[in-house]
Amino acid sequence: MRILLLLAVSLSSCSSFAYEIEKSMGFGMGYTWTESVFNDPIRTLNGETETPIYSDVTNSSKPFNFYLNFRFHKYYGAELGYINYGKINFNKSLIKTKDNDGSLIESRIREATISLNGVYLSHVLYIPITDTLMLQGKAGMIFGSSEYSDIETLTIVPQDGSVQQPDSSSTNSTYESLSKPQLAAALLYKSTPNSNWRLQLSQLEVSHDGEKETFNQWFTQLSYEIKL
Repeated sequence: MRILLLLAVSLSSCSSFAYEIEKSMGFGMGYTWTESVFNDPIRTLNGETETPIYSDVTNSSKPFNFYLNFRFHKYYGAELGYINYGKINFNKSLIKTKDNDGSLIESRIREATISLNGVYLSHVLYIPITDTLMLQGKAGMIFGSSEYSDIETLTIVPQDGSVQQPDSSSTNSTYESLSKPQLAAALLYKSTPNSNWRLQLSQLEVSHDGEKETFNQWFTQLSYEIKL
């Protein structure tokens, strides 16, 4: 990464004598989808088995992206921006049963939400196709936060014939700093001499090690940008 940063500084300083730096700003919105991997194992101890069960993963809220572009050379530039990947939603149930007869001992149902957002800086490679179409390849880092919140409902089934107690619920929320590589690819359409439409796909991977969960978040957006 240090080599890439040194290369960026060298290119920008050298190219400034031969190429006027182009600056633009843009805003985009779209939708996200998630590839998830759950590795929480089934646990057996003292004649009891705890089994994790997951629901489908869905996405909510409106993801968006605000950015500034600096084009130092015909084929190279940089992008600085803020991106919100929306929210990841899923339920996790932990079902504990007796091994001898399979009777329920307790269940924990967790309604989980993960929010991802941050500021990023990316290298941008420009690949002209026609006078009005251009490809962009991007690689950089995002610095932000990952908020993990959940509402957990606990149900305990008495094993001694006593009266069952009411369900109890608790709300938990944790923040983790986000410092991750971020990749993107985009197609630019030059609609006027001073404006572009941009169709972009961004990718970010995050992990929740405490629950052995990994999420690969994809964000497809349509943006409009203008030259400054």
